[in-house]
Formats: sequence, C-alpha cells, structure tokens
Amino acid sequence: MKKAIIILVLFIIPLFSIIIAEDISLTIQGKEVKGENIDGLIFYIPKIDKLEALPFDSSNIKPEKNHVFYIFEIYVLNKTNKELLIKHDNFRLINDDGIKIPISTLGAIYYGLRGQEVFFMRYIKPNEMKSGLLIFELNKNNTPYKLKILDIPNKGKNYTISLKI
Repeated sequence: MKKAIIILVLFIIPLFSIIIAEDISLTIQGKEVKGENIDGLIFYIPKIDKLEALPFDSSNIKPEKNHVFYIFEIYVLNKTNKELLIKHDNFRLINDDGIKIPISTLGAIYYGLRGQEVFFMRYIKPNEMKSGLLIFELNKNNTPYKLKILDIPNKGKNYTISLKI
C-alpha cells in the first residue's frame, strides 16, 4: 500500500505541476529569468515594443490610421515529450476592450523579409527552445493586457498570459 502511494505521488506531483501555470527558471543568453509553464510549454516574453511605424528603412511602413504596432520578443521551451508545431495562429492579443487581435501579417512579412526571426511556424522538439517576434497591430487608444495562446497542439486548451506593458 505504501509503495502504491509513493508511486502515485511520484507521478501525480510532476504531472500536476506541468498542468497548472507556474513560473519556471530559464537561462536565456546567460541570464536566469522566469518563464510561465503552460502544460509543459514554457513561455517567456522579455520585451514588448510599441511603434508608430516599422523602422527598418526609409519606407517607414505605417499601420492603419490611429493604430500602432506591438512587437513581442517571445521564447518557447518545449518540456513535453513530443515535438510540437506552434504557429502564429496560436496567438491572439487581447486589448482592454476584450477584442482578440490576430498577428499582423504585414508586420510579420516586413520583419521576416528584413532577416528578423519571426515566430511564424515552429516545430519545437522536446527540451528545445525557439524564439522570435510576434507583431500585432491595434488601435493606439487600447492597451493590450493579455496574450491568448489558442489550441496548444495535442492539448486542445486555450491559455492567457498577463502582460506588463
């Protein structure tokens, strides 16, 4: 009976810690940071920029009138035992009106063509970390406060990460 309880505890506790969101220590570029564990995928967003125009050249591509670009740097570490495909369609930004905003295709193409690593479609093997940019365009009067992660492969669940902007 004691062996059964010990075995149950040894398997249930690690499984439970993967299921609920919790902060996990990561080392990124030699610095220890805290990522958010969501069902075995660890998400870390070190930087969010707000831009009136995309800055790479003299063309200065601008968003729609009264809109701005939000550029997220994101890291995703796969702590599951399966290779997962994470796509730009898995992310939505939620503004203060509760509107869910998809990735800006214009912004993603713009950064991608200029050699920036855009988080568009990534296969992530177990214990592998991938990073890139997520670009959103939204009304400048709204402040995003959550990043919604839709339908993590093999999980069929949605999650949100609170943002500090």
